[in-house]
Amino acid sequence: MVDITRRGVLTGAWRSAAPVIRPPWSGSEARFIELCTRCNQCIKSCETSILQPGPGGYPMVDFQRGECTFCYACADACPEPIFLPQNTQPWNITVSIGQNCLAYKYIECRRCEDSCEPQVISFPPSLSGIYQPKIEMQGCTGCGACVAGCPVSAITVEHEDAQ
Repeated sequence: MVDITRRGVLTGAWRSAAPVIRPPWSGSEARFIELCTRCNQCIKSCETSILQPGPGGYPMVDFQRGECTFCYACADACPEPIFLPQNTQPWNITVSIGQNCLAYKYIECRRCEDSCEPQVISFPPSLSGIYQPKIEMQGCTGCGACVAGCPVSAITVEHEDAQ
């Protein structure tokens, strides 16, 4: 997320800010920033409390707090014409598992697999016989349940175009 607020521009934060995930169905970043009044109605309506004020006060998703249930309450609560229809894809995000994953360190852990409702995370054995995590991105909804469940914060969620 580029911090294009006055403070962000003056402090140079716009250069180093990491991209953030906006609420589902919020469309492009530029359009979201343009139309969002930062009224926080979407944050107040989020049933899992994963929407939090981010840089510049714009709502962002914090998957460390939980998962998105795709309830559409954030969109329904928004007084501005920001959100896309619920029958469209909520967002284009991708999930990746970093090298600090416990399975890569030969420690048995499958919390991400257990928390993944669409069951797109599996642990097939590798050539070394150690079970390694694998994500089938085709079925991933981007709900973020795997992020909150990871004890070492090895899972990241990013916009597909950010990679």
